[in-house]
Amino acid sequence: MRKSRLRARLAASIAVFTVGLVSIGVVATPASAADGRALPNGSSLYAISCSVDLALASIDGATAVAKRVGDGAPELEAECAEQGAWNPVTSTAYYSARRVEPAILSTIDLTTGESTSVGIFTLNGERNGIDSMAIGNDGAAYAIQDDTLYSLALDKAALTKIGTFTAPNASALLGFSVDPATGLFYAVNPRGYVFQIDVKAASATPVGRVGLRGIFSLQIDTAGVLWMQVDSSDGDSGEPTSLLESVSLSDLAGSAVSSGTVADADGPFYTTSFLFVPGPDVAAPPIIDPAPPVPTPETTPTPAPKLANSGIDAAPIAAGGALVALLGVALLVPTIRRRRTAA
Repeated sequence: MRKSRLRARLAASIAVFTVGLVSIGVVATPASAADGRALPNGSSLYAISCSVDLALASIDGATAVAKRVGDGAPELEAECAEQGAWNPVTSTAYYSARRVEPAILSTIDLTTGESTSVGIFTLNGERNGIDSMAIGNDGAAYAIQDDTLYSLALDKAALTKIGTFTAPNASALLGFSVDPATGLFYAVNPRGYVFQIDVKAASATPVGRVGLRGIFSLQIDTAGVLWMQVDSSDGDSGEPTSLLESVSLSDLAGSAVSSGTVADADGPFYTTSFLFVPGPDVAAPPIIDPAPPVPTPETTPTPAPKLANSGIDAAPIAAGGALVALLGVALLVPTIRRRRTAA
C-alpha cells in the first residue's frame, strides 16, 4: 500500500506540473521523426502498456511510434506493467505486473506478446512490492523499493534485502537499469536525479540530474544512452500519455532529445515499462593462417649398411670382394686359353 500512496502523490504532483507546462505551450507538440535519437544497430526497444491486456509493442527510438506485438494475452490481469528488464544470460524478458495488491513477477514473450507469471514478490515469505528491477550482464537480478535494494531470485520472485541507500534524493527510484556496455547499474527518480548503484554495497552515488520530471521507467542502451518514459497527458482529453526521452550518460544536463509521444495506430500507447534488448554480438571471423609450404623431397644417397652388432663399415669389405672377383677373372682367362690350345 505504501507504493500505491507514493504513486498517487507522484501522479498528482506530475499532473499539476504537466498542466502548467501545457498552459505555457511546452508539452503540446510531439517531436517529429527527425528530432528523435536512433537506437544502436540491431537493438530493440519495447514497451508494455498500462491496461488490462498489458499489450506489448516495439518502439521506434527516433519517432516513438509503437507497433503491437501479438495480441497481449496475459496469464493474470493487472492494472499496469512496470519496469522491464532483459536477462542476457537466458534471453528472457521480465517485468513487474502491478495489481491493486500485490505485484507479480512475470515474463513476456517478445514474439507473441504473451505474459506468464512467475510468482508474487515476497520478502521473508511475506508479500512485498517493488518500484523497479534490473538484471546484470551476469544474469543476477536486483530490485528497488523506495530507498532499499534487494537481490531478486528470478525463479520464485523472492527478495533478499541487501541494504538501504543513504544519499540525498535516493528514494522512489522508479527507473533502474544496467549499462550493458559496462555492467554498471544506474537509477533515476521522478525528479530527474540520476545515481550509480553499487549492487554489492547497496550504495547510491549521485552522477547528475536530467532536466525532466515524471520519469517512471529507465533503460540504457549499448551506446550509453538513457531511454526514459516521462509521464504527460493529452491536452484535449487529459488522459495520461508517455513521452519517449533520451539523454547521454556522459552529458546528462545538455544532451536531452525528445522522440515524442509513444503512440500506435489507435492513438497514445500509455506505458511505464520500457525494455531495451541489445543486438546480437557479431563475432569477428576467425583468422586462418595459410598452410605452410610442403618441402620438396631431396634425393640423398643411401648409406652403406653396417655389419650387424659389429659397427664395422661394410663399404671397404664390399670393395675388397670386388677386387678379389676381378683377380679371379684375370687368372681364369689364361687357364681357358690353355684348355682351348690343348684341345
